[in-house]
Amino acid sequence: MSKRISELFLLPKNGLIAWHLIMLWVCISAGSTAPAQDFAPLAKNKTLYNLDMQHYTALLKQNMEIADKRYSKEYILYDFIVDTDYGSTLIQNLIDPVAVTFILERLEIKNLDVTNKILKIFNYVRQNYAFVLDPYTWPTVDETIKKKKGDCNSLSLLLMSLLQAAGIDTYAGISNGHMWVYAFCQDDWQLIEIDQDPVRKKIYSLPGFYNNPVYKIFIDHSEKRKAITVS
Repeated sequence: MSKRISELFLLPKNGLIAWHLIMLWVCISAGSTAPAQDFAPLAKNKTLYNLDMQHYTALLKQNMEIADKRYSKEYILYDFIVDTDYGSTLIQNLIDPVAVTFILERLEIKNLDVTNKILKIFNYVRQNYAFVLDPYTWPTVDETIKKKKGDCNSLSLLLMSLLQAAGIDTYAGISNGHMWVYAFCQDDWQLIEIDQDPVRKKIYSLPGFYNNPVYKIFIDHSEKRKAITVS
């Protein structure tokens, strides 16, 4: 079981809290090809903006239950395609350790142990990038660095690029329209949550939210939970 060390990695509060969380689209993921009718109507539901936490949580729980009925816990290879301003591409093509080399040189982490390398990398992102809700964008890491802001997708890809460039094994989970990162440290996979907004953290703290993500994004491939065949 992965240990959560994200409490060490706190992002500052960012602006007004909007209910169009990045988990709105079909509730499984921004890149999911699952038909919308198979899930509770979170997407395209204009009344969603007026839902209180209790109702929103109930809808998310319903979607999580549907996902567990639809998918097994076995993973199979899957080409995770995303749309960028330059066309569609595999998500791995957006992970760019080369683009972040100058950042690592500036951070001077070469002689640190793995835990402190992760902490310093995360603190760099925390202190230099604003978290914004922008579920429709898949920018390159270079674009994220230039803009100094990003959503869970772009900042997770930036984190993965930094961790990979630092020689730390990493992968990301995507489920319920959200993306988060794991780093291998202290003989286990450590969960790093890039979004520390206090209201959205209540959503992420739902039992099972991080368990068995529909997609796993590795440096060289992606995996998806295998669909359950109904006989």
